[in-house]
Amino acid sequence: MNLLNLEYFLVAAEELNFTKAAKRLYITQQSLSNHIAKLESYFGADLFDRTPPMTLTNAGLCLVRHAKRLMQSTDELEREMQDIKDFKSSELFIGITRARAAVYLPAILPKFCQDYPQIKLHLVEENSFALEQLLLAGKVDLILGRFPEDALGIVSETVWMERYLLIVPDCIINQYIPEKKEAILSEDYQVSLKDFEQCPFLASRKGSLVGQVFRDFCAQSNMSPEIVLESHSINIVIALCLEGMGILVCPNVFLNQYYEKIQRMGKGKIHIFSLPYSDRIAASRLESKYFPHSACKFLDAIRKVSQEISFIPSRDGL
Repeated sequence: MNLLNLEYFLVAAEELNFTKAAKRLYITQQSLSNHIAKLESYFGADLFDRTPPMTLTNAGLCLVRHAKRLMQSTDELEREMQDIKDFKSSELFIGITRARAAVYLPAILPKFCQDYPQIKLHLVEENSFALEQLLLAGKVDLILGRFPEDALGIVSETVWMERYLLIVPDCIINQYIPEKKEAILSEDYQVSLKDFEQCPFLASRKGSLVGQVFRDFCAQSNMSPEIVLESHSINIVIALCLEGMGILVCPNVFLNQYYEKIQRMGKGKIHIFSLPYSDRIAASRLESKYFPHSACKFLDAIRKVSQEISFIPSRDGL
């Protein structure tokens, strides 16, 4: 048995078809069969039930489980040895959601890349759930996002707190609830989502965490909002909100790039209220996976800027 045998076996186990597996490996089907035969001889057990459709035997399933661990361990060994020799020439895989990447990375990457120009960065942009799965699978070194709900096997460090805001165009108040305007805008009034039940809303789609938080707020407020538009892009719904199309609930961090526009619009055109909810944004890594020096340096860079990124204020600051 050798690592090449195991590598070929894992491809065959994925395809459950020797012809397709051989094509993926750029070898002949006979050569692949020989590698599988060597493993079956070594273990003294059939790894595949070759009766169509081909399936893995219990022995095959057992070998898949252990072979994946062994191959992953081998990859980590090679990477760690390279890291010890010269971490500055290593590769680093960072996972982050697309919307947060636009906010956080400009504050982190320029200085980091200047200090470590030889480190090759790979950005993996997915939703929060997909990033956690990639982390658990060992496909990324570090993810920046919401604190993992199931932290088993994951080491997380909170680096930012995102506070949720209610963004209300003044024209929406004037059109739908003018009788409430004076009370809502008074300094001592405690604004709630229920106050705007008669108004149109914009929202992130249900599959997103921001969209789910909004719907949870609505449920807690015992209201069914009129959602005039949903989008996967937080930037689309923010832009439409600022144009007066509807009310929006979103984390304060996503408003940062719109701060100057809000200021140019003039006081009173947009009202921003704090909501009683915040999210911990964490830098998370896999506990069982080797954490390279380059990732340690990247985490240090995150810590340095964590206090420097200021978020747009609520109405008290406007």
